[in-house]
Amino acid sequence: MDYQLAITPTGQPPTYRTITGDTPAELAAAIHIHARGLLGGQVDIHLAPETLTGTVRRAGADVATFTLAPVEQHQPAAVDTTAPDHVAHGYTMRDLDRAARTACAADRSLSSNISLRYDLAWSAIAEHLVTADQPPAWNELVRVGWQAIYQDVKAVRRLYGVDSTGRSGEVASAPRFVAYWAHVPTDSVGEGIVERMAVHQVLATLPEHQRQAVVALATQDDYQRAADSLGIKYGTLTARIRLGRRGFRELWFAPETAPPTKGTDRRVASRAGIPNHCPKGHEFTPENTIRRPSSRGRRCRTCEQLRDAARNRAEKNWAGVAA
Repeated sequence: MDYQLAITPTGQPPTYRTITGDTPAELAAAIHIHARGLLGGQVDIHLAPETLTGTVRRAGADVATFTLAPVEQHQPAAVDTTAPDHVAHGYTMRDLDRAARTACAADRSLSSNISLRYDLAWSAIAEHLVTADQPPAWNELVRVGWQAIYQDVKAVRRLYGVDSTGRSGEVASAPRFVAYWAHVPTDSVGEGIVERMAVHQVLATLPEHQRQAVVALATQDDYQRAADSLGIKYGTLTARIRLGRRGFRELWFAPETAPPTKGTDRRVASRAGIPNHCPKGHEFTPENTIRRPSSRGRRCRTCEQLRDAARNRAEKNWAGVAA
């Protein structure tokens, strides 16, 4: 038989659980499991079977009281199995609704809104009912419902790193959650792995047409060739790249604000009419380009080095002639 257990630690609000037992010994054993998990340490259970009440003692002192209340037992009435509202094994849609509501009352977790808890319980009960080989008892359906709610609560708490051993319920309080997210690898190999994972995760959030444009440009390394590979116009590609780059940067730097972009993408140089080589024929690569705040435009690093070398030779020759 199922009972609703209400454990009230000294100076704290009650905690509700649903237990099963047919004898006082079975009930005491079930209460002991929940009391030990709630209060910690070794505890003793003193149950008065005639009143379904008792106390929890630890080290000879009372640390909590508890009460038991039988869960409402319900068996479906004889119904026409061909009726539109019949589900399975004599249970109707009305029975599903009552079982789901009873499961919500027995759970008492209050971890989410009542609509979500009801939907979880209803879905689990319906699935269990239609897949059961034998007609399930009413308390079995209720137990399936509140267990589905409890499993969802555990999954959500695990997702947000809530410490299962504590009572604070704070997000990111679990030791392993903190160890995983707080200690990010600082070596270059670790950073490379994290960034490669982050690139795929951020790209997956972009709309499909923007993601295709970004990937095509990264693959072709040229705007016109990327547009041709997708079969779209050059202007269409640049618009998608602009929007995709903006969304990518917002997520990449989140929760901080992405810094402003500077300069011009060298891959649009030929299309925009910007020379990609200096007058001497040296390519303006990132390594061969000099940008100074005091001057506009780009300067060729190779030309600068050649001019410095020529100047040094001239100074040496002049010094030799003067001597």
